[in-house]
Amino acid sequence: MSASDSSSAKDAEKGGLSSMPAPVADTAAAFVSEHNPEYERFLELDAHFQGEERKKFIRKVDWRLLPTLSFLYLMCSLDKSNAGNAKLFGFLTDVGMTSTQFNLALMYLFFTYGLCEPVSNVMLRRLGPKIWFPIIVTSWGLITTLTCLVRNYGSYVAIRLVLGLTEAGLYPGSYFILSNWYAPRELATRMAIFYGANTAAGAFGGVIAYGVGNLDGAHGWRAWKWLFLIEGVITMVAGLSTLFFLPHFPHQYQPSTKTSSDGASVTTPAKTSRYFSSLELEFAYLRIKYVAGPNPPTYTFRWSDVIAAAKDRKTYFMMMLFWWGGSIPTYSLSYTLPTMILNLGYTAVKAQALSTPPYIFATIICVFVGWMSDRFQRRYVSIMSCYVLGLVGIILLWVTVHYKHLAGVSYFAIFLAAAGYSAQAPIVGAWTAVNVLNPSKRAAAIGLLMLFGSVGGGSIGSNIYLASEAPTYPLGFGFSVGATVLGAMIPATIHWWLMRRENARRATLDVDAVQAQYTPAELSEMGENSPLFRYTL
Repeated sequence: MSASDSSSAKDAEKGGLSSMPAPVADTAAAFVSEHNPEYERFLELDAHFQGEERKKFIRKVDWRLLPTLSFLYLMCSLDKSNAGNAKLFGFLTDVGMTSTQFNLALMYLFFTYGLCEPVSNVMLRRLGPKIWFPIIVTSWGLITTLTCLVRNYGSYVAIRLVLGLTEAGLYPGSYFILSNWYAPRELATRMAIFYGANTAAGAFGGVIAYGVGNLDGAHGWRAWKWLFLIEGVITMVAGLSTLFFLPHFPHQYQPSTKTSSDGASVTTPAKTSRYFSSLELEFAYLRIKYVAGPNPPTYTFRWSDVIAAAKDRKTYFMMMLFWWGGSIPTYSLSYTLPTMILNLGYTAVKAQALSTPPYIFATIICVFVGWMSDRFQRRYVSIMSCYVLGLVGIILLWVTVHYKHLAGVSYFAIFLAAAGYSAQAPIVGAWTAVNVLNPSKRAAAIGLLMLFGSVGGGSIGSNIYLASEAPTYPLGFGFSVGATVLGAMIPATIHWWLMRRENARRATLDVDAVQAQYTPAELSEMGENSPLFRYTL
């Protein structure tokens, strides 16, 4: 349900139950608020944070989360994809690897990366971002730094495996953190800004590689060694800085009381913040807890919620979108783009520089599509628009690379492909998050869909643009087109239709009969399966 950051439970556009039909919202609020003082407190705070107060609060959250998470993702993307830049600086020759071995090493990263994504999100859910993120970010920065010491194929494979393990938690973890701070109507825009760091990484990667290219031979080191060293050190510094800049989850700032095994009540003291006031932290917690109405999900971690995510059909539909429509074309482009531009007739150094503009354009489109998705609350339409844009770019590029005199058109097609396939990713994340209410289940669902997307998408995407088929790459282009249509656009349509049908069925139910049949606790336990819930389409 697209229940927004509400101003009144009785206002269909501004209420905490905004996606619920107005009569349902009115009745549900009246039914539960009599029995739930915490929900009444949420309504009080919601009434207080109106107008400029609300904008000020959202701006504070934006400035606290987005610069930190976006910079971390920028470094994550650079450290994962800088191998493509290193390749142009003689990395393969110095290490003694063939192109096939290089592609295999790139692929191996995604096995540990994908397998550890669900585990990392579970750890994040239990430890909180202020503990878990400094650990994983500093670790992968160290691994990236050590890559400059690689001497052979075996050591590079080992580095890539460990790098995948340490980087695994950043992407799904950031999506989960954002979903704990932002209401559904705010989420896609923020996820797009965050994900824009990934597309910006392509731009920065080209600029950094262009600059590092001038260090070739300095102090006896090749340019690729300097590339890994510089980016790794920056990442470690960024990891340590998260101890100061990254906040806890909103619920961690609230005191909690649990009953011990001997029946005694144990109160866990709340975390403190110098940045947010106690009133802002309480509102941040309650507005997300009651985002779907007066029957909130539990914030207690339970393994049963992780299992529920693994059994949920929605998880696998979204996995298809992330895998076939996102990871495969995105990773294949990021690894091949410098070489692809080189094949258009440019020098290696100029190819690095020319890989920057397409990613800048992709970043702009990514944020714009995220904003539009929030503005009109049409996730399916937004995702399909991105796939169409990416598909047009890939097909145009596929045709024009056969003709040397059309190099300019090929370069333009790269803009379209990079923008379309990048812009879909944050909408997929937002569509998943807003339709899974329970925080633990949501964390597991995001981790699981990214597991298959990363393992399948990364391993396939890094191996479909074969050096032996350059510059026309029939396998790479053909596979990208087929994956987009069969693996993403069709599943997205089926997923949208099934949720639309369920919303229509629930709209025919009698609210009074539903509330007579189930207790508020039972409705809370149902989460998005509650008859009162409406899916965001």
